[in-house]
Amino acid sequence: MRCYASSVQCLSKIVPPSPYRSSWPRSGGDAEGAREPAVLVLSSLPGFDVLNGKLEGPLITDGRHSDKRSPLSVEELPEGSLVIADLGFWSVARFSQIARPGQGGKRRRYFLSRWQPGTKLRRRNGAEIVLRGILPKQVGERIEFGAVLGEQRLPVRVCIERVPREVGDQRREDIRERAQDHGHKPSEEVLDLADWTIVITNLPRRLVSFDEVLILLRLRWQIERLFRLWKEHGHLEDSRSKKPWRILTEIYAKLAAMVIQQWLLHEGCWQDPHRSLFKAAQVVRREANLIMRALYKGGLEEVLSDILSY
Repeated sequence: MRCYASSVQCLSKIVPPSPYRSSWPRSGGDAEGAREPAVLVLSSLPGFDVLNGKLEGPLITDGRHSDKRSPLSVEELPEGSLVIADLGFWSVARFSQIARPGQGGKRRRYFLSRWQPGTKLRRRNGAEIVLRGILPKQVGERIEFGAVLGEQRLPVRVCIERVPREVGDQRREDIRERAQDHGHKPSEEVLDLADWTIVITNLPRRLVSFDEVLILLRLRWQIERLFRLWKEHGHLEDSRSKKPWRILTEIYAKLAAMVIQQWLLHEGCWQDPHRSLFKAAQVVRREANLIMRALYKGGLEEVLSDILSY
């Protein structure tokens, strides 16, 4: 298929210093069983274009912010683009907006997401589809069919694959952990359906095969991996200071440094399949002092050009 942009939307969590946790309310409220430390800062991305590495954001919000309130305007999406979102961004109304042709009306925009349990799927004649009766029984078995989604009756393509038991068990463990973070228990339906990958999209078969649908779904992990690298190698949550203001300042400074790092990767080697982004990021961090010195004494353009040529 040909996409003109592929936007991945996701979020991550950063634990702020204790004195400022009241300023950044936790996502689980005061519900019993909410995991500690429960007050979290969320670093939420409106979008990440995996085709060219362009970063839209990040934005800082408190732990009670819903992903569904993404500040990214659907109208800003280019025609022919594909939005891949995790379930935190699930919104049938938003999918309907994405599916509408842009102002030019020449090319459609596309969405792809895992299905949200509890959302009604119906045949075009209005008959409800009961997934329990049609789910594949054997590991690796697949089915796909057309349906309409939710009250908006949005036409979608549904792709379902049975996954190995160990994959389902890992998903159930992750589901329980996320539910505990938010102070509630997952439903039995959600836990049972972890044995299947269920994807909804408006990408037609002539553009994308079943295998390609699953490959595209995995792209959403790219932004999660990016956040993980920021935390591990940018040390966003680490500080040797005991002073809360110093720690909070370090969080913002390190986050800004990671954004600059991503910009340099985007400009320098994102399109080169023979370059290691991990090693390139190491080069950027190694030369960070040169960038700081150039900001103070001048010659920034020359320094950046030298770094990009490594």
